Amino acid sequence: MKTTNTRRSTFAVLFYINRTKVRKDGLCQLLCKVSIDAEAAQIGTKVAVVSAIWNPTTGRADGRGRNANEVNRAIDTLTDEIKGHYKRINLSLGFVTAELVKNAVKGIGQKSLTLLALFREHNEEFRKRIGIDRTKETYKCYVRSYSHLREFVQRKCGQEDITLRSLDREFYDAFDLFLRT
Repeated sequence: MKTTNTRRSTFAVLFYINRTKVRKDGLCQLLCKVSIDAEAAQIGTKVAVVSAIWNPTTGRADGRGRNANEVNRAIDTLTDEIKGHYKRINLSLGFVTAELVKNAVKGIGQKSLTLLALFREHNEEFRKRIGIDRTKETYKCYVRSYSHLREFVQRKCGQEDITLRSLDREFYDAFDLFLRT
């Protein structure tokens, strides 16, 4: 009997306020901490809360006032966004770090995680450098290569695009055969 050793990942989202830095108007900045496998990343929000209505036990603002509603709505929205990024990154890369989630929330360094999207991005960057340190002929070769790859992915894989994570030796061999025939 074969046993698999699967490691379980921990994932938590915590909201808190910085009571040591109270603004002149009496509000405190709402902060978010994303923890994944004992690694944490702090995400600043653009929301401030009256410290008197902040409940550290629940991680939410108490009451039904304008500030409480605004803060709790922002918490719900950001939590949903973080969970969505967590799932997307985990599916495409197979692993997630707190820093990856933080960067996704902030829109920093999001590279394409699918083969055709990455290839399009490459070709677009290449096209911008034609005449500087790239030639138009080489660019045309890349465009032709992209067309062949797109046709292969759509015809043989039955998909619009394919994740980088799913690329394997079988994919490479099938593409090689596709190009030869």
